[in-house]
Amino acid sequence: MAFEDEQLTEEEAARRHHWRRIRTSVTLLVLIGVVIGAAWYSWANVVEDDESTAGSTGQPCAPGQPTAAPAPAEVQVNVYNATDRSGLASSVARLVRERGFVVVDVDNDPLERSVTGTAEVRSRTDDQAAAELVATLVPGAVYVPDERTEATIDLVLGDAFEALADPAAPPAAPAAELPPCTAAP
Repeated sequence: MAFEDEQLTEEEAARRHHWRRIRTSVTLLVLIGVVIGAAWYSWANVVEDDESTAGSTGQPCAPGQPTAAPAPAEVQVNVYNATDRSGLASSVARLVRERGFVVVDVDNDPLERSVTGTAEVRSRTDDQAAAELVATLVPGAVYVPDERTEATIDLVLGDAFEALADPAAPPAAPAAELPPCTAAP
């Protein structure tokens, strides 16, 4: 009988060892699944955040509809020339002043970018309503958000610029093919 008790104990120990190995394997698989799920969730949120902040990367985008457009006298504008035409910025700045805007600086484009369209309107995303108001001055102007800290709007005149929009004409809508601008998180 003693031999049978010893044999049962060995069988029972082997069975317990087998179940312990299975339990360990299942626990490891569950942990690996949790790690993979957390990594997938994190990656999906990072990619989604990057796509939603595309406008804050300095790429052209269409500003949203302003909820309370400021009066021109409340908007400080820098008029910059990105063309080879001498005196363009100063002549346009005079016209912008006549339309009621506060012109702060008149110069060549400090970023020295090539602007092939009519104009770029640059500002921080917090000033989108003011930037859209400035963009209505030049048909076809493209809004480009940047990381500035001051509340000024840059009107950068491009190669295709011919004249300011007729003040009697209805304001142009932002380009529909551009993505909406969003603030950086």
